[in-house]
Amino acid sequence: MNAFEDFVAEIRKTQTMQSLLESLEKEPAKLLGAICEEYKTTNKAVSDHHLHLAGYFGEAMLRILLSANLVTKEQGDRFCLYGYRPTKVGLKHYRRLLEEKRI
Repeated sequence: MNAFEDFVAEIRKTQTMQSLLESLEKEPAKLLGAICEEYKTTNKAVSDHHLHLAGYFGEAMLRILLSANLVTKEQGDRFCLYGYRPTKVGLKHYRRLLEEKRI
């Protein structure tokens, strides 16, 4: 292994890094769940200010959902810059995650 691989192997052993990596997997599911829950209630795109996004990490989760075609981004109305609507694929994943009690 080279120096960088050794370094990564060491930091991956830490509880903090393991928690971070676990969050990277779970947070997009939580965000998708929040968008789908509000969409089910309103049948409208979810306003950006209704989403609980903190800094880069929160924005990254939203970009992940957009890149995976699980939500679409729409122009907002007078109360928000953008709105987010789950796609059919996003709703399918949402229902499956609910069944498994993962969100």
